[in-house]
Amino acid sequence: MHTLAFRSPDPLDHVCRALDAIRKMGFHLASLRVDSETDGGFRVSIAIDVHELLTVGTLRERVSSCIGVYDLTCDIECEALRS
Repeated sequence: MHTLAFRSPDPLDHVCRALDAIRKMGFHLASLRVDSETDGGFRVSIAIDVHELLTVGTLRERVSSCIGVYDLTCDIECEALRS
């Protein structure tokens, strides 16, 4: 299981986009959590079951390209993304 987390001013939009990418890539959703923050934004954490690290990196890139998503973290580093 891998976790992708990010901050968002509009989680209703960004969570839908992330879940759509997860669905299209054939991943299995393990958990989803959205917490409000003191600055008015939200912290979104998504746990997924996958078998290939490169595809987790692809998901990370797709979610990070959403306008408004920031401070994105992933619990793994994908070597293919650094080359």
